[in-house]
Amino acid sequence: MKNNYDLPNEDEFDENQPYDSEKQESDAQELDFLARLKRLSDDAQEEAEGRQGAFAFSPEEETQEEPFGAEFAGDQHNQKESYDLYYAIRRLLMLGLPRGDEEEKKKLRQMVYDEKNLLLRDGVDRPAGGGTIGADSRQGKPSLARIAYEKTQAWADRGGSAYDIFLEYYDLNKQMRFR
Repeated sequence: MKNNYDLPNEDEFDENQPYDSEKQESDAQELDFLARLKRLSDDAQEEAEGRQGAFAFSPEEETQEEPFGAEFAGDQHNQKESYDLYYAIRRLLMLGLPRGDEEEKKKLRQMVYDEKNLLLRDGVDRPAGGGTIGADSRQGKPSLARIAYEKTQAWADRGGSAYDIFLEYYDLNKQMRFR
C-alpha cells in the first residue's frame, strides 16, 4: 500500500524562523524518530497476515434534553460522548495496528497510543511514571475526540499503516500546538 505521507525534511518545520544549532539538532532528532517509526511500521505491515476490517460507529443521540445545552457549557463536559468516542477510537486502533507480543510491535503501538492520548488530553503529556494522574483521555473535549475519531475511521477504512495513523495524530497535535 502506498503511504499518503512523505517524511518531512528539515526545511518544512519552521519556514519563518532561522535555524540555530539547537533547532537543527532538534529537527534532526525528530526526523530520525519519524524514520525509525516508519521502518517499524513498514516491518509490521509486511508481517501482517491480513487486514482487520473497520466498523462504523455512530454514538447514540441523547434523547433527554438537559436544562443547559452545549451552547451554555461549551465543549467541556459531555462525558458520555467523550467516553463513547474514546472507546470507538481504541477499538479501531486495536483492530488496525499490528498485533503480537514482539517488543517492536508493542513499542510501535505505544507510540501511536501516546500520540492519540496527547491529542485527546488537550496537550497534556503522559506522566513520567506512566500513571494516569494528570489527565484522562476518556474525558477529554468532545470536539477533539470527534476529530480523532474521524481521522481514525478514515485510516481504518483505507487500511492504513501504523505510520499513517501516527502521522495523522502527530499533524493534529502540531496543528493544535500541542507539539
